[in-house]
Amino acid sequence: MANSTTLSEQIYDELYHDITDQRLVCGQKLTLKMLKERFNVSHTPIREALTRLSENGLVTYYSNCGVTVRQFTESDIRQIFQLIGELDALAIQFCKNSFSEAPLVFELEQIIKKGNALLADNKINEWKDYSEEFHIAFYRHAQNEYLNDAAKRLRSQVEVLSCLYYQPVNVDEINLRHGEIFQYISIGDFDSAANLMRKHLQFDMVYALNAYQEYQKKNN
Repeated sequence: MANSTTLSEQIYDELYHDITDQRLVCGQKLTLKMLKERFNVSHTPIREALTRLSENGLVTYYSNCGVTVRQFTESDIRQIFQLIGELDALAIQFCKNSFSEAPLVFELEQIIKKGNALLADNKINEWKDYSEEFHIAFYRHAQNEYLNDAAKRLRSQVEVLSCLYYQPVNVDEINLRHGEIFQYISIGDFDSAANLMRKHLQFDMVYALNAYQEYQKKNN
């Protein structure tokens, strides 16, 4: 049988994807009893997984109510997208050197091509993974662990919200802006790419605000 750490990681990964894909919805209560029955394990790895989810801002502990899937306010959404826009832009700037530029361009090109193909086949759920990879690629090539750590918690929360606004009416525009950012990167204009990334996240913020309002109407 796997050790406690491995069990904790497995439970964390499964709950993480349930939350970011909204199989566990915002505001849903999670009890130790329910999770123990689901995973057939002791309380310890479940508590460890819930602690990590809390650290990433995906669940919230309430003293009298236990654990619930994170809910957002309009202020939360604005602040999350404002900050992730700045961090993404900074990651782009950190990639601006001769050693990381060519590998970054190559990887982004592959991501863009695959994403375009998936959208052409109307496979939005699969395209979502490549949309996330487009952003994460900059952190990987920036090679700054502190910047990457600063963005991880926010990226988790963005994933929850993006699940709500990754709809056909929005994804074509999102994909188009990814392509425009890539074009600037491909010609070595990292400053323009960083500025466009900020603007891109501002649009995503508007999508998120509108989608979350509709989401709350449906679930209240």
